[in-house]
Amino acid sequence: MHYQSNTENRSRSPGAFVSDTVLMAKIKSKFMSDDMVDPEGIDLKVRHGVVYLDGWVADAYQRRIALDLVKSIDGVGRVVNRLRLTNPGTVFLKPDVKTPVF
Repeated sequence: MHYQSNTENRSRSPGAFVSDTVLMAKIKSKFMSDDMVDPEGIDLKVRHGVVYLDGWVADAYQRRIALDLVKSIDGVGRVVNRLRLTNPGTVFLKPDVKTPVF
């Protein structure tokens, strides 16, 4: 039996690892400081500058806020948003408009 290295770790440079770690910290900090996002239901992964958002949020508004917060961080190359909604039927009204916005 011989040792096989993990090719996933071998392909990543130390700089990419630090960069992903820094991005993860920045994203978590943004989520924690924003009252509109509940980070408890969000599973966050960062790989080579690509941010993966998985898990559950309350509604479409929280999903959009989470996406916008991540996109606002320098160094994020792309966001894969796979957040699911616990209340998919939520409708938001604009204050000056009397028709629902979907």
